[in-house]
Amino acid sequence: MKKILLVCSLILMTLASFAQNKPKDMKTLRDSIFTVMKLSTVNRQKMHDLIAENGKAQKAIKDDPALFYDQRQEKIEAWKKEITTKEKAILTPEQFQIWRDFAKSLNKPKS
Repeated sequence: MKKILLVCSLILMTLASFAQNKPKDMKTLRDSIFTVMKLSTVNRQKMHDLIAENGKAQKAIKDDPALFYDQRQEKIEAWKKEITTKEKAILTPEQFQIWRDFAKSLNKPKS
């Protein structure tokens, strides 16, 4: 019984450490792509702020109990268009394309 508890607690600690590392890894990935894009410090901060705003807004839409599934999908699509417009205002066309390619690479299913 003690061995089972020990194994379960080790598994939980391992999972907790992976969960804590993921956001840090994503920030590192984003910072590396920002370096490739040669973003200025000001634009880098604007992008970080936009990413945070995007996460909060999408979570708010998804968690809104007053919306039906179709309404949520419509709001999310409208929000994505707004975010794209904001990204284009910050980035040059070349930087925007690098950013889009980076996002697509993250969304590819892993083989």
